[in-house]
Amino acid sequence: MSTQTIDTTDLRNNLSATLQAVGKDDILFIKSRGKLTGKAIIDDELLEDLLLLKDSAYIARIAKARAEIKKGDVYTFDEVFGDVL
Repeated sequence: MSTQTIDTTDLRNNLSATLQAVGKDDILFIKSRGKLTGKAIIDDELLEDLLLLKDSAYIARIAKARAEIKKGDVYTFDEVFGDVL
């Protein structure tokens, strides 16, 4: 796992290239005016692994959600956001 930092200006100017360059095991910390912002860009699979270390029930919820998706037990965009948007 590698960690790097990027300034908000560089991130804003090169968002697409930056997102493509972040690898599966990379964490990209975001800085503003030379100071860390407390924000990061991280691969979703790595995030799941890190959350598993903190909360074992999290993986059970992920597995349940994936099983529901496979069964087709999902809501459409309109069902979720129809009245809001």
